[in-house]
This record gives sequence, C-alpha cells and structure tokens, in this order.
Amino acid sequence: MNLRRAVAKNYVNFRGWSSKRKYVVIESDDWGSIRMPSLDIYKYLLKKGVGVDKNLFTKYDCLESNDDLELLFDLLSSYKDTKGNHPVITAVSVMANPDFDKIRASGKKEYSYELFTETYKKYPNHSRVIDLWKNEGIDKNLLWPQFHGREHLNARKWIRALNSGNDSENLAFDKKVLLGIQRKESVRNDFNYMAAFEFVDDEHKTEIENITLDGLQIFENIFGFRSKSFAASGSIRGDHLDKILAANDVQFHQLGQQFVPQPDNTLKIVNRFWGDKNSYDQIYWRRNATFEPARSPNVDWVDKCLNDIKIAFRWGKPAVISSHRVNFSGGISTENRDKNLQQLHKLIKRILHFWPDAEFINSQQLGKIMLTSKRNDV
Repeated sequence: MNLRRAVAKNYVNFRGWSSKRKYVVIESDDWGSIRMPSLDIYKYLLKKGVGVDKNLFTKYDCLESNDDLELLFDLLSSYKDTKGNHPVITAVSVMANPDFDKIRASGKKEYSYELFTETYKKYPNHSRVIDLWKNEGIDKNLLWPQFHGREHLNARKWIRALNSGNDSENLAFDKKVLLGIQRKESVRNDFNYMAAFEFVDDEHKTEIENITLDGLQIFENIFGFRSKSFAASGSIRGDHLDKILAANDVQFHQLGQQFVPQPDNTLKIVNRFWGDKNSYDQIYWRRNATFEPARSPNVDWVDKCLNDIKIAFRWGKPAVISSHRVNFSGGISTENRDKNLQQLHKLIKRILHFWPDAEFINSQQLGKIMLTSKRNDV
C-alpha cells in the first residue's frame, strides 16, 4: 500500500463511532439491474465497433442468474464465525429496468419500466432467482437486499442519449443493452446516464423524488419489508432525497462520501464520517475496504482488502467491504465469476484466520448496532 492510499484509509477510519468488536460487512451494488444481456450480444457490439470491451461493466456485468446465486450461496454457507453467522452480502438492489418494447413503441420519446422480477422471466437460466433469493438469500441471511434505486439509470438523460443520433446508443438499444459509456464529443456528460439521482434542475429533482418513492414502495412489495439503508448509484445525489427516504423508514446511508450535483453541471464532494447524522437523524458510515477483482485481475485483491480491514479494525471500525455484483456475475464470462469466487473463498478464510473473533453482519444489522449503542461499548 502506497503512502497516499495509506493516509486516505486512515483518514476514513479514525473519526467517529467505533466498536471493540470486529464486524465485517460486504456491500455489493447493482443487483437486479441489467447491463450486458449475453456474450453473443457483447461480441456483436464489439464487432460493430462499440467499445464495450473498454468498460468493466459492459465487459462482464450481467443480470444475476440461477447458477450465480447457487454458487455464491454454496460458498457463503460453507463458512461461519464464532457466533454461527455465515458471511453475508448486502445486495444493494434496483427494483426495475427499462421496458425496451414500450419505449420503442413511443418512438423512444417516453420512458417505461418493468419490475426486475419481470426481467428475470426474459433471461435464460433465471427462472428460480427470486425464489433462491427469498428462500435462501434472505431466510439464511446470505444475500440481504437493500435499496439502490428504482433503476440504475437516469431515465431523462438516457432518453436524451437515445435521441442524439448516436449509432452506438441505437445499436445498444436494439439489443436491450445499457451502455452508459461517456463519449468524448459530449461536453454535457449526457452519455454517462447510470447515476440515477443526478439532476439538472428543480423539475428533475421532483421527478427523481417521485421515482425514489415509487422504488421504495416496490421494494417493500417484493421483499415484504422496508429497506433500512440506502446507497445512491455512483454516490451521486442531493440532500433533497433525505425527506423521502426518512418518511419510508430508511435510517442509514451506506455512502458517507456524497457527490452533490451543482447548477454548473459539476459535483460537490461532501464527506461524512462514522455515526454522523443529518437533520432526519439518518446515520452515515463509510465503505472502508475494497474487493473488486473483476476490475483488475492482476491485482492481489485479497491482500489489498486484508490491509484495508487491518486499518479499519485498528481504529475500532467495522470493515465495510465494497464489492460490486459484476464480481459474481457469470452471464458474460463464467471464468470471471469462478475466479472471483475463488478469491472470495480465500478472503473469507483469511479473515477468519487473522481475526478469529470477526463477526459477519449485513448493512441493516450494522445500522441497528450503531443506532442502539454508544461509542466504544459494543
């Protein structure tokens, strides 16, 4: 670990709420969201000159399948901490995806969506995903859902991109792909539309508030309980959402670092630390460890993450590991998924070796612990 990264990691961890216990949380974004539907479509777009190989998510990320969940659950259920808890992944999830057929019927002028459970029905090898998720993932606390948004998509910006005349966007739309790749010719960043909560004006802010409310209600309808925590896509959002979130029982923000949209189309960075609260008494924490093997296969992500955990525990902080779904998705590359699962095996084994008293919990459990405890007494 170089000096700059070491300083940054210590800075994230030294302030705020702390604990004598060694909690380990894995927060994984993007569950339920589409990106690249299949390897055949990936190859088609690549042949057409679309740079899908230059972006991690268009290269590897695909809607989670039956096989993906079964393999992940087998791995997680093979380990327990001293209190009998399996490692658990907090699946930070979206509730819907674009309904491409309805959008096409509108001439690409009006946005429509379908529930992610309906999207499963359109993909092969996805018929049991929601049952697996509910009956094993939730019941056994292996894959615990929390709210990421209604879609992983800024609908207004995407519709604008579709009507820009860009050939790549039209090719991707015809194959039901979300590109979200910024183009050099776009000075307004229009083609990077994956940040669902990025707004451009007050009307857009209100639109996003209504979308958020809709998404929270869908979450409760599908999973049977309300999400207690929230992570905005790309960490981009305004504080105007806090009122909507709080009114729907969201008590915790997973992302203490926030990028707030500004009138000049820039983003203002706001940093909050462990246990900080906003005006609605919502509590913040920080992701302070990283396990993203799909991002750079040549990096020793196990060692990197263990070093992050070591620093977190040194300051009495839970280890909150960021690890996107793309690491565990095999729809485009089973090799990507299988290699990364091997690395996850290695990581969990070493966590329990170096810290035998480590405790695996999900994000909702972490929030409850922080909410009901005093600093340094848990």
